Amino acid sequence: MNSGLYLVSTPIGNLDDITLRAINVLKNSNLILCENTTNSKKLLKKYGIKTSLSKYTDHDFNNKKNYIHRLLKSNQVVSLISDSGSPLISDPGSQLINFLFKNQIKVYSIPGASALISGIQLSGFLNKKKFTFIGFLPKKKEHKEKTLLENKINNLIIYSTKQQLQKDVYAIASISETFEVILLKELTKLYEERIYIDYKNYENFNYSELKGELVLAVSIEKEADKIEDINFKDIKAIINEVGVKKAYQQLKSKYKISRNDFYKLSIDLKDD
Repeated sequence: MNSGLYLVSTPIGNLDDITLRAINVLKNSNLILCENTTNSKKLLKKYGIKTSLSKYTDHDFNNKKNYIHRLLKSNQVVSLISDSGSPLISDPGSQLINFLFKNQIKVYSIPGASALISGIQLSGFLNKKKFTFIGFLPKKKEHKEKTLLENKINNLIIYSTKQQLQKDVYAIASISETFEVILLKELTKLYEERIYIDYKNYENFNYSELKGELVLAVSIEKEADKIEDINFKDIKAIINEVGVKKAYQQLKSKYKISRNDFYKLSIDLKDD
C-alpha cells in the first residue's frame, strides 16, 4: 500500500456493511484514527483487525497534527474512520486533511456506507427536486429556522438526535405550512423503520420513544407568495422606520419569506 491518510468508510449500523477493500486497508494500516476507541474495537474484533487505535476528533487537531504528519512522512499508512459511515460527512477530519494537503501528503477515499445516501434512496422524493445536505441543524431555534429558510428551495437531508428531533421538526413547521418528513431510524439494523411525519400529524407524534442518531428526508413545499396576503404598504413603512435588516427579523415569520426574497422585495418597494 502507498503511504498516506486513508478515509475509510465503516458500517452505519449492520457490521456486515463494509467493503473488502476497507477491511484490507484497515488491516494494513500502521495506525487507525477514530472518534471513539470503544465503538471501533467492536468492528475491528469482528474482522480480526489488530491495528492500533488512537482517538481523534477536531479537538485533537492541534495536539496530534504534527505527530500524524511525521508518521506519514516516514512512509506509514494511517486510516481515519468515524463512529459510523463515511468520514468527514458531519464527522471530524476536515482540519486534518486540509493540513495534509498543504503539506503534500496523499489522502485516499475508501468509499462505503453513508446515511446520507440511504436517506436519499429511502425518501421517495428523488424525482421531484434536488437535494441539499444540511447535516445537523444548529441547536438554537432561530438558527435552525435560518438554516432551513436558506435551503428550502430543495429537498433536505438532515441528521438529528433524540434530543433535537422534536425541535427540528417544529422548526420545519415554523417555516412551511405544508411539509413532509421521512424519518429513518436504525438504518441497516434489524429494527430499521421508515416513519412518515407531515404538517397534519407532527404535533401529535410521539417523539420520546425514538433514540440514537436519526436521518430526516424533508420535502418543504415552497409556497408561492400570495400577493393579496402581503401588505406592501405595511412592509415599506417598517423598512423606512427600522431598516431592511431589522424589518426582516420582524416580518420573516409572519410572511414566511426568505432573507434573499425579502431583500429583493425591499428593492422593488424602494423603486416603486
